[in-house]
Amino acid sequence: MPEILLIDIDGTLLDFNKCARLSIIQGFRRHGLAYGEHVFETFVRINDGLWLEIEKGTLTRKRLHEIRWNTIFSELGIDFDGVVFEKTFLEFLFDSHEHVDGADEILKYLSGKYTLCAASNGIHLQQINRLTKAGMIGYFKNLFISEEMGTAKPAKEYFDICFERLGNPDKSKVMIIGDSLTADIAGGKNYGIKTLWYNPDGKTPGGITPDYTVSALSEIKNIL
Repeated sequence: MPEILLIDIDGTLLDFNKCARLSIIQGFRRHGLAYGEHVFETFVRINDGLWLEIEKGTLTRKRLHEIRWNTIFSELGIDFDGVVFEKTFLEFLFDSHEHVDGADEILKYLSGKYTLCAASNGIHLQQINRLTKAGMIGYFKNLFISEEMGTAKPAKEYFDICFERLGNPDKSKVMIIGDSLTADIAGGKNYGIKTLWYNPDGKTPGGITPDYTVSALSEIKNIL
């Protein structure tokens, strides 16, 4: 069994969709734009596609921030500067910390048995602030956040840095827990560590086979 757990943040501990939706609504209100749920649906589709490009190494985070909201506004027919709105969106997202159901309880449980490390493809200061506001940061020995590391999950280089900072433990002693098949599960499997997929929506894994799958965070107690 593992001794060290790499735990994803967005979609696993913090509910990114709730955080993003609230940040978008606040941003639309600030700039006098009319919000409808189709806005959030378009954001999710385009944002997910852009992050897949980042995971593949075909898009930089800098470029994402330059094109994300201009792409969304173009599709929605909204006449507003997407770069300006990107800054507004990130400002509100910086303080967002909506919890995934059961996140606090599972962190408390796991922290009594394992060394916990946050593993995020996020913005360094933003993730620190969100974990702090969520009351979760004290559970983690290390924060492995891609912006500060200069590489992102699922790249081998990301996991190389994690392991180096952990003192190069045996891979059998490390497990990654996350909701993303492409970033967390595929990344962990390719690196040779155990994987636990948090899959609350009952998605099919396709060609990626996690070592363990749970539909609720509380189910992790049955495994670890």
